[in-house]
Amino acid sequence: MTLVLNNLKKLINKNNFYLLLIIISSVFFTSYTGFKGIFPIDSFLIFDAGFKIINNYHPFRDYWSITGPFLDYVQFIFFKILGVNWTAYVLHAAVINVVLSLVTFYFFCQIGLKRNFAFIYAFSISILGYPSVGTPFMDHHASILSLIALMALILGIKKIAIFIGLAYQYYLDFLFFQNKYHLRT
Repeated sequence: MTLVLNNLKKLINKNNFYLLLIIISSVFFTSYTGFKGIFPIDSFLIFDAGFKIINNYHPFRDYWSITGPFLDYVQFIFFKILGVNWTAYVLHAAVINVVLSLVTFYFFCQIGLKRNFAFIYAFSISILGYPSVGTPFMDHHASILSLIALMALILGIKKIAIFIGLAYQYYLDFLFFQNKYHLRT
């Protein structure tokens, strides 16, 4: 784990400008599409679940949830910090987009791609990752976390320390969209 943290510190020290641009673009593009208005693709499922948890109604205990509870609790944290509003809802998607874009940049730098090309790919991911919806959506969270887990697996082939966190990553993927992956009898 310390090897990964040391590599991340080196990466951040060398590429502050790229990282800042990636963060700004991830937040900007997600916010731009998230604040355009309500569209048919928008789902209030996560918004409602975060609001219910604030009011002390919890998934599976007080109401049936068609998604995994982790996404509901993540939205609850955003609502608890920023209040129950659309900005907190869109910021949730923006933060996940930032994480995906930064992990993508780190991944491409680690596999030996030049920083300029790694930046272009990460910038492209910041445009395509979450801005297609602009608000939290269980399919996007599950896909993004699965992509991050796949990148960690590829890096873990060379570095065994990454495998430790990989099991937790797959568990989080399951919690985001558990009903789709459960076994049927």
